[in-house]
Amino acid sequence: MLKPLIRKLVRSARPQPQRDPHFIDVQRLIRELSDEDLLRSADAYFAKMSLASEQCRKPFSSPAGAAHQTRHLALLFEAADLYRGARVLDFGCATGWLTVGLAQMGCNAVGVDISPKALKLAQGLKAMRPKAQGAGTVGFRVYDGHRLPLADASVDRIVCFDAFHHVRDQRATIAEFARVLKRGGRAAFMEPGPNHSTTPQSQAEMARFKVIENDVRMEDITRHALDAGMDRPQMLLQFPQPLTVGVDEYNVWARDGIAPRWASQAIDTLQRQLTNGQCFFILKGDPIEADRDSRRADGLAAEIVVQRASRVASGAGHGIELQVAVRNSGTRAWIAATMPGQVNLGVHLLEKAIYELGYELNNRPPWVMLPLLGILQLIDAETRRKRPETKVR
Repeated sequence: MLKPLIRKLVRSARPQPQRDPHFIDVQRLIRELSDEDLLRSADAYFAKMSLASEQCRKPFSSPAGAAHQTRHLALLFEAADLYRGARVLDFGCATGWLTVGLAQMGCNAVGVDISPKALKLAQGLKAMRPKAQGAGTVGFRVYDGHRLPLADASVDRIVCFDAFHHVRDQRATIAEFARVLKRGGRAAFMEPGPNHSTTPQSQAEMARFKVIENDVRMEDITRHALDAGMDRPQMLLQFPQPLTVGVDEYNVWARDGIAPRWASQAIDTLQRQLTNGQCFFILKGDPIEADRDSRRADGLAAEIVVQRASRVASGAGHGIELQVAVRNSGTRAWIAATMPGQVNLGVHLLEKAIYELGYELNNRPPWVMLPLLGILQLIDAETRRKRPETKVR
């Protein structure tokens, strides 16, 4: 009887850590801030910016910022598994720099944000960037913080780059992602960890800008995903900060393998940095066709056999007639239609001049200017292909 009592008295006598009176509990902040408060805060934040501001120059706004953001951006792209022609939602797009970048890569991108001021900057950024060859479409829409301004099953991919931790209701947001994603689509995230709200920077941001800096706990994310009918999240791990080693040590590793003490140090480093930045993706059902066809390059392979090649006479010079057998020896189905992922037959012209290589195909113009490398559309892998004359200009 006395021992428990004594232990209790000893514990109560110990000095208790003093809680910072200015500490902000993020859950309490979420309860206190209305949707209107969050909108006003966001608009006030972006109203001070111009197209010359750092927010519009991401991911190359500063040397330190570029190192951090490009490292995380590369990981996000791995998680998103993008492909040309995919319709991609950039959630919480802010000034739209990532949305515009997605379109430049050939995706059809739409960015959403709660701040009209941010989207005005995004439209300006879009107007500044010339449309690249092969680029996709880009658009922006205002988000009310509850229902995404998109139809059911209308996007192939969703990307959240340091945006999801700002939402009021993580469960409802993931349910919205599940609604707008097509079957077989995925949502990819690059977000902070489970103690994000307690960091000095987050505390300062919440105090100054009245913005939500919530924690991202994977146990909660998993539960929300399953509730929404999506799969369990998959994590992508890498060192947020790279290891630096001397060249002599590196050469030893390359020759003899990594020494146990270094391997142990690497694991310790990964453990310390594990939740500093969490990259993960959530699938919605079975993979779509784009995960199995030639819109992705991995798994593409072919066997090409020239069965016959002969020179043919022509009124303007000479031509070449080829009979080629091509077999798909890879694991992906070939797309023959004119769309992203279309499989082509390439002819490498070895002469040192620029040639005119002509062909008639699908009612296209019979002559196409091709420097050194002629790309000829492949419609039927087993069909005899006839080439019009090839002339030196």
